[in-house]
Formats: sequence, C-alpha cells, structure tokens
Amino acid sequence: MFGQGPIRNGRKKRDAGGQRPEPSRDHEGAEIRKGAATSGERHSTTSRTGLLRNSPAQRSLARGSRLGFLPVWKASPALCGLFASAAAFAGLTLLFSACGYIGEPLPPALDIPTRVTDLRVVEYGENLTAQFTLPALTTQGLALKSVQSVDLYVGVIPTPFTQTAWAASARRVPISAKGPGALTHSVPAREWIGKDLFLGVRATGPKGKVSDWSNLAQLHVEAPLPLPTSFEAKNVAKGVQLTWKSSGTGQHYRIFRATGVQTPERIAETNNPAWLDETTHYLTPYRYYVQAISGELLQSELTDPQTITPADVFPPAVPAGLTAVPATSSIELAWERNTEADFAGYNVYRSLDGPPVQKLAALLDAPAYSDRQVESGKSYRYAVSSVDRIGNESEKSPVVEVAAQ
Repeated sequence: MFGQGPIRNGRKKRDAGGQRPEPSRDHEGAEIRKGAATSGERHSTTSRTGLLRNSPAQRSLARGSRLGFLPVWKASPALCGLFASAAAFAGLTLLFSACGYIGEPLPPALDIPTRVTDLRVVEYGENLTAQFTLPALTTQGLALKSVQSVDLYVGVIPTPFTQTAWAASARRVPISAKGPGALTHSVPAREWIGKDLFLGVRATGPKGKVSDWSNLAQLHVEAPLPLPTSFEAKNVAKGVQLTWKSSGTGQHYRIFRATGVQTPERIAETNNPAWLDETTHYLTPYRYYVQAISGELLQSELTDPQTITPADVFPPAVPAGLTAVPATSSIELAWERNTEADFAGYNVYRSLDGPPVQKLAALLDAPAYSDRQVESGKSYRYAVSSVDRIGNESEKSPVVEVAAQ
C-alpha cells in the first residue's frame, strides 16, 4: 500500500538492514494524507453526525438514509445531531415519566370514635343527668360521620376499684345519637340514692369498632331537692321583685331569666328566698325561674316560669319642703327639687278660704312659683305635686296656708 516492493506472507520486503523501505518522494504527500485518514478512522469513536459509531442511533440513521427517509440529514450533519439529541432526551423523559413511584398502601380506615373527655353528671330533680360531647374525629384523625350506638354506663364504685370490675357490673343505658355533637341523657336516680357511682360513656363507630372509655364521672346520689314554692314576680318601682318559699334549710338558690323565646340564662344566686332584678326595662316581657341547689352536683328542677311585663306606673316622689311667703302683691312659693331620671315638671294647686284646692299652674320646670293673683288680706292654701314623662303624678304635698299682704 505504501510502496511498490514485493510482499511475502502478507508483509513487505525489508532491506538488508531489516528496515522498511522509505516511500518515494512523489508519494510522500499522499502517504501522509492517507496515513492520517487511516489513523483517524482507527482512533475516532464518533461520526460526523455527533453520534457514537455503531450506536443504535447511528444505525437507525444509516437505515433511514438508505431508505430515503432522511435526506436532510445527509445535507446537514449538525442538524442531524441536534435532532437525534432531542429525540434521545424525549425518550428519557417518557421513560422516567412512565416509572412513577408507588408508595406503601394506606391502611383501611377503622372509624374508631375518639373517646369522650368532657362527661359531666349532676343529680337534677329525680334524675341523674349526663352531658357530654361526642368528638367529630376518629382515632385516625378522620371525620366521624356516623355511629352505630352511644352507651352510658352507670355502676356502683367497687372496693377495691378496678375499671374492669366496675364495667362488668355497670348498667348499660343506650343513648339515641346518629353522629358527633353535644348530647344529654337522664336516668332515674331513685334506685341509686345513698350510693357512690361512676358513670362512663363509650361509642361504637360505623364499622363496629368501640371507642375507649370516657373520663369517669363520680357522683354520690342523695334524696332529690324539692322545688321552691309560692314563686311570685311583682312589678315595683326599682324593677321586678321575686319572692318564694324555701323548701328546706340551708339551701342556696339560682335565678334564671329569659326574654321572648330565648333560653333562660342564670342571672343571680342568693341564700335568701327573695331577689330584686334592677336591670329590667319597661314594656319588655320577662320569664323568671328559680332553682334550689346544694353544692354543684345536687340541684332541684326549675320552677314553673313567672311571666311579667314591667310597666312604669310609678310617679315621682312627692315634693318636699314647700314654703309660702307673702310679698308685695304676691305670694312666693318654693320647695325642694326632685331628682328622678324621668321627672317632667311640677303642678301647683291653690284654694281660697279652705279646700278643695284647684290647679293653678302645670309642669313647672323650677321648684318655685310666684302667685300674683292674690288679694290683700285674704288667706290662701297651697300644695305641689310632681309629674314624670309619661304623666304619672305624685300625691300632693302637705298644704301650707298664708295670708296675702
């Protein structure tokens, strides 16, 4: 390939010194160029398209070229490389997007109700009344949409106490409930009088799973407190006066009030069988209730309501300190000022030589009056009353008598 000498056994003949003959001068350039090309083919691993030689992409490119599908690649090797790179990237993208990670399977929802934590029990009248809130979440933190049942357990406290022993002997009392929320339930107290009880609550979820025990409420059951009797509400000048008769000794009382259709609210407590409500407003209807209590856990029922609509039928106080002083051609009257918030004015009355008195002036602002319609030597008798804004008039003041000059 490099010279014209004979070749034996696939090798060129060497000179006497064992050296390969030098190429001729006129073939030197061609030899160098061809050698460079051969070296390049021997050591290069990429083609002009930028693809690895003998790679799948390079072989696909070659097949497409032979079939005439990719004529532009022959004309633009650079574009060919760019297109192939994009195709390779798209292939990787599809590969990874198709290989999404699948996590561990979630456990099935057990729907176990969360335990009740706010159970409270009081002896109310002749019943034991339990109040509590069924939580809105399950033990897995999911919404509790319904329950199969809610049960109240009532049992005597065993000695020694274990929850297992108490639960085994406690009486189960079903409570009507469809789902979470505030619940109230009562059971008769008669058979438990004189006993110490624990009461607890458990709920059963929609899949039959039972909650843990609620907090246990302890109660010593006593004879029921009787209702207060002879309960009355009266309209008085300062408000509404409530009175009743005690049904026992050493009792404490709670007073409840409601307006319209509102639920009664506790407004006061007292140790006495009477109480004055000074926070009322005229022409507003009120309903009052009274309850006897002994401690916080023993309560009577509420009395029947006493309904009343306070009205302003109360006049101002009678003016005090009226004086009458004769002056030249007049008699001067003066008295003490009224201080009522709804005060409107004073009426002045006069009579000549004896009763009855006649109204002389009406709704005076000031506590004074000058009577100039007098005749010298005659005696006059005077009285004063006070009037409020809706026209309630007080009694007349004591009469004073004076002779005109």
